[in-house]
Amino acid sequence: MKKTKNYKIKRSGNSEITTLPAEVKEYIGFQTSESISDVFERDESVKMIKAVEEVSIDSIVDSVMDQYDKALKDLIDL
Repeated sequence: MKKTKNYKIKRSGNSEITTLPAEVKEYIGFQTSESISDVFERDESVKMIKAVEEVSIDSIVDSVMDQYDKALKDLIDL
């Protein structure tokens, strides 16, 4: 059975927003503070999905440098 609920669009500053009720969030499997993406379909519907985090090379290098910082410093001291 298909469920339908209506929600109002509200204004917040210069943005227009709508809320995501807890039951919808739980049904979809979203967590609070999680990023989402809107997918605009050809049939003019919109689907919400979990956003895919893009990993930059800079964040990878920073992570590796943090992880091996002490070992690299020890090598310099040899």
